[in-house]
Amino acid sequence: MGELNVCFQIDTDNRENFPSAAAFQTFKNQRDTFYEIFRIWEKNHSVPGWNFQIALGSKIRTMLTLHNDAINYYHFARLFKSQLLISCIQNRQQTEIEDDENISFLKALKHENPKKLNQLQKRLVTPQPSKNQVTEPSFPGVQEFFKDFILFAFNPIFYVHLENCLIHEIMELNDTQFNNSEIEDSETIVDEQTQQNFIICLCSLRLLAKVLGLLISLPYRSESNNFKELIATQVEIRTKIVPAINLHLCLHNAIASGKLSLTVPWIAKYLAMMDTVSLRLPYYKQTLELLYYIYKVVNHFDFSASDSFISQQTAILLKSTLCWLFELPNVPKDFYLTWQEIYKVKELRNLKQLDKQYVQKNILLGEPIVSITSTKCNLDKLDIINERTLRICCPLVGLNVSVSNSNANLNNYNSNKHITPVSSQLHKSAKSAGIKHLELKLEEAFFGGQPASTRKTVDFVSERVASTCVKHICNTLLMSSREMNLNIFREILEKKQIERQPEKIGDLLRNITDFKAFISTHMNTLATNMSKELKDQCEASIPGICELRVTKCMESLLAEDSLTSVKEMCTKIATRLAMERIHQWIQSHIVGGSLFIKDMELELNRFLKNNAPLHPIEEKKHNPNAMSPTTITDNLREFIWIILDNGSDSLTITMVLTVLDNLYQTLNERADLVVGPEKVLYSLSIDFALFLVAYRSDLFTLKVQEKFIKVWAMSRCKALELDSSINRILSSRNVMLLAQPEKEQVWIVFGKFINKLIKKNVLDIDNFSDQCVALFRQNWPVPILKHLSKCLMEVITDFKASDETTEKVKYLLGWIAETYNEIECESKEEMETLYTGAIHGFPQSNGGLTNGISTGMGSSFDQDGVLSLIVVLGGSLSLVALVFAFITYR
Repeated sequence: MGELNVCFQIDTDNRENFPSAAAFQTFKNQRDTFYEIFRIWEKNHSVPGWNFQIALGSKIRTMLTLHNDAINYYHFARLFKSQLLISCIQNRQQTEIEDDENISFLKALKHENPKKLNQLQKRLVTPQPSKNQVTEPSFPGVQEFFKDFILFAFNPIFYVHLENCLIHEIMELNDTQFNNSEIEDSETIVDEQTQQNFIICLCSLRLLAKVLGLLISLPYRSESNNFKELIATQVEIRTKIVPAINLHLCLHNAIASGKLSLTVPWIAKYLAMMDTVSLRLPYYKQTLELLYYIYKVVNHFDFSASDSFISQQTAILLKSTLCWLFELPNVPKDFYLTWQEIYKVKELRNLKQLDKQYVQKNILLGEPIVSITSTKCNLDKLDIINERTLRICCPLVGLNVSVSNSNANLNNYNSNKHITPVSSQLHKSAKSAGIKHLELKLEEAFFGGQPASTRKTVDFVSERVASTCVKHICNTLLMSSREMNLNIFREILEKKQIERQPEKIGDLLRNITDFKAFISTHMNTLATNMSKELKDQCEASIPGICELRVTKCMESLLAEDSLTSVKEMCTKIATRLAMERIHQWIQSHIVGGSLFIKDMELELNRFLKNNAPLHPIEEKKHNPNAMSPTTITDNLREFIWIILDNGSDSLTITMVLTVLDNLYQTLNERADLVVGPEKVLYSLSIDFALFLVAYRSDLFTLKVQEKFIKVWAMSRCKALELDSSINRILSSRNVMLLAQPEKEQVWIVFGKFINKLIKKNVLDIDNFSDQCVALFRQNWPVPILKHLSKCLMEVITDFKASDETTEKVKYLLGWIAETYNEIECESKEEMETLYTGAIHGFPQSNGGLTNGISTGMGSSFDQDGVLSLIVVLGGSLSLVALVFAFITYR
């Protein structure tokens, strides 16, 4: 027989688990008879005319009644359940593993002949058009044996024990935890082993739920369920019966725990097996109602939202599963209209606010309610559902996703006349797959003879050791490789710089794009070689580290009485599993030298910034007596600390003037000054000026201001203006700094100083107006708004614009200053909209307002524009008057 049998379990199948020796011996006979029946069915079920009930019905009933003890029924029900999972789930998974190599080979054809592969895929997987693609639950293949065994056993005691075993296994599997991989960068990525475990768990749940549904619905099967009178009578009789499995609680816990992708599919399978009367009972109706709500929400969910509670693959699985359920003939359709009226489309997170009465009721009954805050990992957010999962759970959707990923058109049913097969490569890969399949079978047979804790220990050790080895790669091997790569790259940069003629270096470095193109070939070659060396290092060192750690863990975690051969086998299996995880991480992360390219790009940018001349200016003479950049930086920081620390009483005007003269000399006479320190000095001098304004405005004399302007007006500093702090002089941070002393005089001094900066062409007025826009987009207290108003009034005092545009900005700043002095904080958003629109002509406002403003730019302002403007400004006529004043001027 090709099927695997349930292995003897030391923990549960020994003599101590039976009430007597006779019961134990009878169970062994029942076990042997069960597998004999299984072999008879496997040999004869496909023979024409062979009948299960006639051939095996009496044999089954005799076997079940050999010993009418509850313990024997329990053990046989558990054997039946375990064999069901092995035959229908485990063997199926191993069959798919045999084809993994073949699938990999076919995927390689995508790059060689994508057109032919596209034709092959459409021919093999495109579903044929059908009027009704809804398929009712069935028991294909070996599942037919277990279905017929139940139908013809005619043993109610066995039914009860089997029902208990199925429910217990379903609840255990439904509580399985699947976490994101600790060796991946993203919080939602899982490794292949976790995906495989999820598929097995989900398929097991769907199968067990289908068999449980068959078992529970067995007494209610009838051909007369289409008569409304009979249905109403049956509903009235059975309305008080509570099912053995609490589906409603499972759904609520799944919503709270974020594991709908695991719970909804098996609940749908279970409900699909119910008869029409059962689904009209109040309990099942309530469950269907909740499923309908979930279906509607998932259908209208926005996956682009940052707080999405499910992934897109989860949504596809839920939609296809529930759509299939609601289209089944046994599901009542007359409920849908009522549910649609009750439940409008909402966010699913509202479901997490469970009904208080429902929760209290279940707490009183002792039912476990999952707390939302206690959920550690949201399964529905993980990228755990792949193409195989969709193909198994919802074949039509799975095929569509597969085809769409390959750029195939589902609506195109063109004929494909000829596809050339490639058999020789497939034969070779099938041979290697067969060896792998045999090894996996031997491992399963080994675990079958060990306690269940042994497998859990091996899985746990392999996962933790893999995570530790990946961290070792990142923290040790990768870091040393990156440092070595950077050192080599620095040598290449220096070598290429020396190879160039000195008079041509400046021209080359001024054009950063050309230089990057010149050096990119060396970067790619170096990154590829370093990536290969890193992989070789991993291959050489990681297996030894992995095996050593696994061996130590197994010695500590396995039972002391475990045989040496068992420990060795567990060590080998755990090492293999850990190395598979590590290889998956290496293949997905250390690819093409991308890790090293980023480092080299940063180093190249740093090299260009520190070596490229700022602009074509004459060579300056080096003055060795000029203060070094480090010393002047320390002096400026010391003075700022003096201002903040002890009230700045020790700071004098002479000290301020001296440090500014030294700053100017350093910037102007140090030929060895590079871009980095120069930017620091420029930014630090601006901060020094702000601290003087805020805390020692008495020292911020006209002479000191001229010294600052002299420094900032230098041609070298002007070359840095796109990246300088002068373009953020009215930032939120600086406004809070000026507001700390709570002195009105500070704002007046600051406004006059900005006025000088604009007049001396150190600060551009257009740039300053942009700073005002950015500043007023934030919420500020009314006192600060009034201070800003005074500051802006000082900025535009006696300011003479050189052109029409500057003049407009000047009047606009004056308008803002006056308005913010009059309005409250609640009107600030209206002012911001109006201000931004006035500058840009309201490009995105409503039609009336845009037309009105546009017309106002000329000679008149139309009536629609006036009405729209009043509506936008909330009826504030004072604001409208100000806008009119501004537009009239324009």
